[in-house]
Amino acid sequence: MKNKYYALLLILSLTFINCKEEKQKDFLVISGKVENFKQRKIKISGYNFSKNIRFHKKSKTFVDTLRNFKEGHYALQINKRIVNMYLSSFDDLNLIVDAKKRIKDPIFKGQNETINNYLTKKIKKHSFILGGAEKLFSLDENEFLSKMDKYKSSLEDLAKKSNLPSNYLQKEKRNIYYEFVRNIKNYQPYHRMLYGNNRFVVSKYYPSDLIEEIDINKSEDYINSLSYRLLVKELLEKKANDRKSKKRDFNLAYLETIHVEVSDTLVKNDLLHNAAKEIIHRVDNLKEYYRKYMLYSTSENNKKEITNIYNKLKLTAKGENSPKFNNLDNYNGGKTSLNDLIGNGKYKYIDIWATWCGICKKETPLLKRLEQKYHDQNIEFISISVDKREDKKKWETIIEDRELGGIQLFAGETKEDFQFTKDYLIKGLPRFILIDPDGKIISANAPRPSNHKKLEELFTELNIK
Repeated sequence: MKNKYYALLLILSLTFINCKEEKQKDFLVISGKVENFKQRKIKISGYNFSKNIRFHKKSKTFVDTLRNFKEGHYALQINKRIVNMYLSSFDDLNLIVDAKKRIKDPIFKGQNETINNYLTKKIKKHSFILGGAEKLFSLDENEFLSKMDKYKSSLEDLAKKSNLPSNYLQKEKRNIYYEFVRNIKNYQPYHRMLYGNNRFVVSKYYPSDLIEEIDINKSEDYINSLSYRLLVKELLEKKANDRKSKKRDFNLAYLETIHVEVSDTLVKNDLLHNAAKEIIHRVDNLKEYYRKYMLYSTSENNKKEITNIYNKLKLTAKGENSPKFNNLDNYNGGKTSLNDLIGNGKYKYIDIWATWCGICKKETPLLKRLEQKYHDQNIEFISISVDKREDKKKWETIIEDRELGGIQLFAGETKEDFQFTKDYLIKGLPRFILIDPDGKIISANAPRPSNHKKLEELFTELNIK
């Protein structure tokens, strides 16, 4: 009886201990104080993570809880100052930083304090050895390679002497190497650009093949290192270019290359997901692109997200009725809706732009020449500014100063708020849309005026002349 009593007591004790066992912490509290900062938001970003944190100007402090993030490197953007940090769910973080005085190092508190102090020293050493990008990539080949060797060995030495946790130290050594390889890879194109010499080629002794030796199936490095992620993406883009033929679409070739070349599930799904999010609204063959993506991805959450985008994009596929815009201010007076322009036997080439958009400004003179060339033909050129209402005067001044033709319309709303651009899922500017005389979509992502050869081939196919 006594043995039974002790056995029962032991079971109850173990049950009590198990009930008291705490669930592993899956969030992080980040807080801090910021001097010389007057805005209301601070932004934190990292691997597949971005969040705006509210800043309390009166107390000069912020505090927030971060969830659904992976342990690794993050950047805290405070106005123009970037603070590099290492975050993990088991360690809350507090820091004090000056938004203006960059010579004052941030002060970190928390279990990752050693790592975060190292990252601050690393940025300083990076600036001291390499300087700015223009200065670095302007060097001749031997000077550049010498500088990069010094950079790599100095950072490895700093990491070794910073009393870093052994697991982090091993990851950081690889990260330093990936940063090194990426700079080696970028030297030729950046040097060409800085000197305006497209014929510049590195010597036969230059270590160009380092990127080819990168193992693209390391999920730990993919999460931990931005340079690794960029190298993997660039390497696969190169392979995709080699894979595609003249008549084959690069975007489909890129999906196929990821599928064939990448075996790590996390890396593969993330690359496929990022590619689809970035490009699916601009692909030539939407249905085929979506089919390939769904075939290659194994992430149900990612597939659900891309399916939602695809279902919206189908509404603006070739042959569908175009979404409408209504009662927009016309530069020549009055209000104009798309329905006012349909039914006159003319195609519509629609330019979505904004006065603040630099690329739009480069396209403007080319669009002006295009409009002049086809002025009396069976096509109309419609430009819609997605500027805020308070920028209307700026819009009018640009049209007047540049003597722009065509039908000039003003939305008075940004692309995020304007229903027409929301219907077309427009993420970036400029965007060009071509619809037929009956208002049916020919291309929701028509060639830009700068791609005049492809655009005029399209016009010829449609007998626009």
